[in-house]
Amino acid sequence: MWSNYLKIALRTLRKQKLYGFINISGLALGIACCLLLLLFVTDEVTFDRMHTEGDRIFRVSRISLEPDGTPVPDRNATPYLPIPVGPALVDAFPEVEEYVRFKRSRLLVRQGEQTAEEPVLFADPALFDVFTFEIHPTETNPLTRRDGVVLSEATARRYFGNADPIGQPFELRFEGAFEPFVVAGVVDVPSNSTVQFDVLVPFDRQFDAFPGTRGAIDRFNISGHLTYVQLREDADIASVEAKLPAFIETHYGESTNRMRERGSWTGEGQPLTYYFQPLPAIHLEPNVYRGLTPPSNPLYAKILAAIALAVLLIACINFMTLAVGRSARRSKEVGVRKTMGAKRGQLLGQFWGEALLMSSLALVLGLALAALFLPTFNTLTGKALSFDIVPVPVVVAVLLGLVVLTGLVAGSYPALLLSRLKPVDSLKDRVRLGGSHGFARSLVVVQFALSIFLLTGTFVLSAQLRYIQDRDLGYDREHVAVVPLEEVGYGDALARFRTALAGNTAITNLTGTSISFGRGTSSYGFQHEGEDMEIVVYGVEADFVETMEMNLLAGRDFDPRLASDSTDAVIINEALARALGLAEPVGERLPDGFQWGDEIQAPQIVGMVRDFNFRSLHEAVEPALLMLYAPEDIEVALARLAPGRTRDGLDALEAAWAEVAPGLPFDAKFMDDDLAAFYENEARWAQIVQWATLFALAVACLGLFGLASLTVAQRTKEIGVRKVLGASAGSIAVLLAKGFAVLVGVAVLIASPLAYLASERWLDAFAYRINLGPSLFLLAGGLALVVALATVGVQALRAATADPVKALRYE
Repeated sequence: MWSNYLKIALRTLRKQKLYGFINISGLALGIACCLLLLLFVTDEVTFDRMHTEGDRIFRVSRISLEPDGTPVPDRNATPYLPIPVGPALVDAFPEVEEYVRFKRSRLLVRQGEQTAEEPVLFADPALFDVFTFEIHPTETNPLTRRDGVVLSEATARRYFGNADPIGQPFELRFEGAFEPFVVAGVVDVPSNSTVQFDVLVPFDRQFDAFPGTRGAIDRFNISGHLTYVQLREDADIASVEAKLPAFIETHYGESTNRMRERGSWTGEGQPLTYYFQPLPAIHLEPNVYRGLTPPSNPLYAKILAAIALAVLLIACINFMTLAVGRSARRSKEVGVRKTMGAKRGQLLGQFWGEALLMSSLALVLGLALAALFLPTFNTLTGKALSFDIVPVPVVVAVLLGLVVLTGLVAGSYPALLLSRLKPVDSLKDRVRLGGSHGFARSLVVVQFALSIFLLTGTFVLSAQLRYIQDRDLGYDREHVAVVPLEEVGYGDALARFRTALAGNTAITNLTGTSISFGRGTSSYGFQHEGEDMEIVVYGVEADFVETMEMNLLAGRDFDPRLASDSTDAVIINEALARALGLAEPVGERLPDGFQWGDEIQAPQIVGMVRDFNFRSLHEAVEPALLMLYAPEDIEVALARLAPGRTRDGLDALEAAWAEVAPGLPFDAKFMDDDLAAFYENEARWAQIVQWATLFALAVACLGLFGLASLTVAQRTKEIGVRKVLGASAGSIAVLLAKGFAVLVGVAVLIASPLAYLASERWLDAFAYRINLGPSLFLLAGGLALVVALATVGVQALRAATADPVKALRYE
């Protein structure tokens, strides 16, 4: 019996090739898209799960408090803490078993003839006791060697190819000279670990690389290191955090007492506290500043999971709609089978079996498509996803459940409705499919509502990204090359660089700064009138404002001829003027609490520039100032290239670099690329959503094609009569298509409010954002309508141009 059902099902597929292809390929595309999206979501929510003691590992972060003990609003917590925090926690809390500190940097490395700049991570030897990494060799801890360096597998392959790197020489440049190291270990660093590194060096060697940091070893007022702790197995995290106020009082009490003496702190507690972030929660906690890897917004994972399910739902609805559409032509087949003695149970088995066969074929094809698209998807997402991240039993159970559910639901109409028809009604064409037709129309409304929702979201994402790219940041970021000077040893490096470029018309301006926009900030915190204030400080050369084409709103620019400008002058932004309550800030001085270094105290404000964005547009512009730095403190050269001469300008910079720093690799980037890196996640999400929307809309159109087939099948004789009576092909096509326009209109009315709410919530994450108007929603609805009518139009025109004689003889 079952073999007979299979033969009939295969025969039906051969007879109706287009129907079979559309039905199977539509569901396969939905399954493939859903699998890829869920792989991404699974990777996001399983970060750091590979560490066997992960439930006992915490990252220590600091958060600022109001006088009443509540967190300061709109201020993210930071994981960057003083160097002695880890040892102090072990001494103070018996529950803290071990600590690991990290310090990130970028250094020149050399192996043989290869020299390049690499991200270097300094870490305590306990790293390999606390975290679980696959390391080769496994016999010893490589960080216990003072001259030992650990490479990631990718870095080892880059420098040593397939050769064994263990024991091979590897050099790092410290203080202008290369220091010899030996490769003591190679580690497989999983892509979904928040602890990432390419080159790993013992923690204490940072003091050789940067001797100026030695003074911070025992100081709690200088922050810049990450600290992780491992608690004992029987430790209670709540009891540990309850002891933190006393710990803060011990190490920050002197600062707090000075604040209370000035009357600037009215609370009884501390102006800050530490808290312990569980390791598995770090990746999805965006309200803490970036550590070794950028955090991800958990909302994105939820949105992507919803999109995956929406695409799959659209595909399943499409599968069911086509089943309904094609079953309209099988009523006589059912009548003949029942006349020949077929039982209802046999008919149920036949129709459900056919649906299960097609859903099984769609599953196989979907898995093949997912495997085929996976490398491209990895390129798109910047991840290294594989099907190994999901347990095999889970995958098998979910996929089999999907096949059975989709097959049973899709086959329910022909199986349940047609199998109960009376043979006489079937053979005499007395079957009425109005109810099912309404059901199919409802399915199409749901399909297009989901598709329009995704389409609107895609337009909003694209519009916000264009807004970010085009927004005036308060300076001209175009054609600005960023050249780090750390490896040249500062000093007169910029002056020599300027001399080497003298007279080159491809370089219109050259200036220097302590930190380039988009590459971090240096800030100073103090108390002003009882309020915590943090000012972002940029050390610059005198021509910085001119080179960056910033808008000077009041006062003057720095004058290199005035000696006082280097010790007693600052240029502030509007945000700092507002924070200080200064309507006319020029000529005023910064509060007495501001002291930069040993010399500059309460400097005079000589100018004010328009607010400029040095961080992501997710955040509002913070109070900031510019001050003149001594040449030896300038860390970055900024070169403005002449428009249209980018290649000439880069060649000139590289030639000047070869003269200033012979033998060292030239590493220039463009400032607009650095700033664009702020929005890599958004750009990546936009691409993912765009492709998912394309799949969803394509599959929804297949469902619409099926419903159009059902409509044409039901109205074949009506169409023939209308043509005989003189109706034109165009009028018949409009008659058939206008009902579908109504369906899309209903879908627009359903999807638009939901898309508006979702878009508003996403845009709330940006301090600077687009305003949602009706145009984006009209565009999404209009595009969906055009695509739908084009899809229906194919069937409508085919029916309208058919021979009316054949139509009148239909069945």
